[in-house]
Amino acid sequence: MFLLAIFIIIIGSATIIENTYDTATTKMLIYHAKWFELLMLLLVVLFLGNSIKKRLFRIDKLPQLIFHFSFVVLFIGGGITRYFGFEANMHIVENESVNVLYTSKPYFQLRTPDATIEYVSKRPLYFSQIENNSFHLEFETEAIGDIEITYQDYIFNAQDLFYLHSTEEEKTDYKTRNPDKEGPNALIINVTYSSKTQEAILFYDDTKYIQKFKPFIFDDLQLEMIYGPKPIDLPFSLQLKDFTLSKYPGTNIPSSSESKVVLIDDSANLKEEHLIAKNNVLDYDGYRFFQTSYDDDEKGTILTVNYDYYGTRITYFGYILMIIGALLILLSKRSHFSQLDNKIREVRARRKSIIMTVLLMVGIHSFGFSQNSIQNPINVDHADQFGHLLVQTYDGRFSSVHSLANDVVHKISGKDHFNIDGKGEMDAMQLFLDMHVDPDFWKFLKIIVVREQALRDILGISGKYAPFSVFYNESNNYILEELAQRAFQKKAADQSTLEREIIKVTERVNIFSMTINGTLLQVFPEQDSDNNKWISWNEELAFKPLSGSILMLNSDLKLAEFNYSNIMRSYLISTISARESNDYSTTNKILGYIHSIQRQLAPNELLPSERKIEMEVLYNKSKIFDHLKYVYLFLGIALLLLTFIENFRYTPSKWIALSIKILVTFIIAAFVYQTFGMGMRWYLGGHAPWSNGYEVLLMVAWGGMLAGFSVIKYSKITLASTALLAFFILLTAGHSYYDPQLTNLSPVLKSYWLIIHVAIITIGYGFLGLSFLLGFINITLHLFKTKKKQELFHLVIQELSYINEKLLTIGMLLTAIGTFIGCIWANESWGTYWSWNAKQTWSLIIVLIYGVVLHFKYIPKMKSALAFNIGSVISFGSVLMTFVGVNYYFSKGLHSYASDDPPIFPLWAWIAIITLIALIITAIIKESGQKKEDLI
Repeated sequence: MFLLAIFIIIIGSATIIENTYDTATTKMLIYHAKWFELLMLLLVVLFLGNSIKKRLFRIDKLPQLIFHFSFVVLFIGGGITRYFGFEANMHIVENESVNVLYTSKPYFQLRTPDATIEYVSKRPLYFSQIENNSFHLEFETEAIGDIEITYQDYIFNAQDLFYLHSTEEEKTDYKTRNPDKEGPNALIINVTYSSKTQEAILFYDDTKYIQKFKPFIFDDLQLEMIYGPKPIDLPFSLQLKDFTLSKYPGTNIPSSSESKVVLIDDSANLKEEHLIAKNNVLDYDGYRFFQTSYDDDEKGTILTVNYDYYGTRITYFGYILMIIGALLILLSKRSHFSQLDNKIREVRARRKSIIMTVLLMVGIHSFGFSQNSIQNPINVDHADQFGHLLVQTYDGRFSSVHSLANDVVHKISGKDHFNIDGKGEMDAMQLFLDMHVDPDFWKFLKIIVVREQALRDILGISGKYAPFSVFYNESNNYILEELAQRAFQKKAADQSTLEREIIKVTERVNIFSMTINGTLLQVFPEQDSDNNKWISWNEELAFKPLSGSILMLNSDLKLAEFNYSNIMRSYLISTISARESNDYSTTNKILGYIHSIQRQLAPNELLPSERKIEMEVLYNKSKIFDHLKYVYLFLGIALLLLTFIENFRYTPSKWIALSIKILVTFIIAAFVYQTFGMGMRWYLGGHAPWSNGYEVLLMVAWGGMLAGFSVIKYSKITLASTALLAFFILLTAGHSYYDPQLTNLSPVLKSYWLIIHVAIITIGYGFLGLSFLLGFINITLHLFKTKKKQELFHLVIQELSYINEKLLTIGMLLTAIGTFIGCIWANESWGTYWSWNAKQTWSLIIVLIYGVVLHFKYIPKMKSALAFNIGSVISFGSVLMTFVGVNYYFSKGLHSYASDDPPIFPLWAWIAIITLIALIITAIIKESGQKKEDLI
């Protein structure tokens, strides 16, 4: 345990070093250091030794053995990846074939005058701001003899050095640098040949995938040198047939990119076409190709290439073993986890009484843009009728306008009810229709959500929301266009949190623009369409005169030109009048005409029935799963408290027993309601409700509740915990659902693995949060122990400690599984399953710290219930560090929200920490004079 604690401290310190200096420094000092690899090897050896000592090879210890051994497999897989795998980049121009990769790691390379042989350093060279960077290279060349290269200095961000220090007199001032600008670094070396030494400067730009050799004159000898990626030849080639960069309508901002390539392998007589895009990789001969970036002229593509066939598969096998081991630990009747149930029952049988009151407060904050209401909004009933119209979505599906409106408003603002200054109370359907009726009003209203403070600072806004107008300058140019292009051009693994937020906000802005322009409202069937395409009222085809039986409608409308565009304009104008007069008779009539056109001009078998549309609108309004999560939260907490009270009384209470039965009945009713909602999704979608990430989470919550009911006769606490578990899952699903993909704009990160990773790890954090709460309660109970009631408190604390251990075990296992499923997502998205970034490292620290706490029972001086509960409380700091520290105080991480000036640590947090420390110290002092009977 001591060595593992040292390991945790080291990797935690590494994230701080990385934030203080840079990634290269961290790699040199820790992650790539031989002593660090030996430390991990020693941990593996000690585990194998302890496995023999603790007799983990027995059949009853098989679950623990499998789970622990999975980390050995992960170590082996990581070692193979470290020494035998590599990551590189490939640049291809359209209509050209390439069979050369360039490594992502920098090497020193030398080319002699004949230019036929390149000499490369045996290992990559990294340089740190605090580490000793010296190196010495010797090359025995065939053409000119021996050449020695030695290190002199390395200047970070040295863009201006070449110009400021080019004269002979100024060459000594190499320490000058410009920290306010980003530029290439300068490697200064000494070149020795024929007993003569000369200085040379090589510039390295880590943003460039391919760098050119630099000529170097040594007396009369000309050499070529480079510090950067080294080339690797492939046994096959790729030809870029076409590169496509999709952009947001009316802008130059990229939305998605794809490369159509031809794989050519002469040795296998193979020539076949493939498409490489986000989350659509090419696998061949152990190599994986990922779409990463592109040339500025959009005529070339840059692919990330990963070669790690065996390392990846061994690592994946380790993940499988981990999941199997975790499931066996939870399900095996012989495991320590299952034996905790028996211990809880034994303690409960001995217990006399206790009354414990826990006050939990949950605040749900309302949302509004303003509190003033000046005008009447669009009538709710009419907006609802408009929502019953059919619309063709971006993927060709026919849906109700009501569903489109909900998705649009959720995407733009993340909310569904509003109090708008000048409009009053509005729901999503009213707001969506009003955006078409009064677009100029909405351009200046703060409605587009901007979640990251750094981006708010760039936009110059205060608060969480921005108006559409703030995103455009006086020349009507999108002010984030350059930043968005730069962000999209990076591969996902290299995008910062700010850059990912820029991409998301750009999509929100464009969806807002497409809404007020009417582009999303494809409600009219295209005349004589071969593929049943529908169009919006402002498209060119919408101005085409209509013919056929629907011409009779114009006898009432009396339009000068009877076409889709004028029909919609007539409707919108009448809606403006109706909003003022509150007379919607004409507006309703025109809306009815549009409804008739939809049903008459489109094949009826392709359209959903009116009954189905009615049910879809009902489903949207009911928000079944959004409301259910709070029902589960309330019922879960209430049942948990009443179950505790019932268990800690001298005599049974019929009122408490009745209340518990009522709560269980309500939970059953909530489960039935959830099942009804799942059935509605099945009916409306026309397929079983597990086809996407949101539906998968709904199924997980439903299955979890079903599992809770299966053990209800043994433990009401388990059912209460399951209800809380369902709350956390539905909360996660709500976050995913509120960011739907509405247009043909593919998000950078769209993967089932990502959603499953977030769901499992969030649920795990939920269990660890409950463990923190129980640990806090137990520590508090220690303070109230007296000699007279010592045995009573001992039994209560012991029972709660067993329950706490169960919660902590589940939370740790889920966090471990979620963390490593995140590794799968990373590998499937950009080819690297573990990169020691701050988020990954602290997620691993969570697993290791809680693992140490679970092993307290094997350490004589740490076996007490107090030590365990203190551990469950303090360990939660690692969860908070992962959420708050990495996101807001680490400015150099992929997951960071921080700017150069991180937020001030709040006073209330200091007070909470000091209070908690004082509580722990007081409990320890109080227990130190008593006999330690409460062993777990």
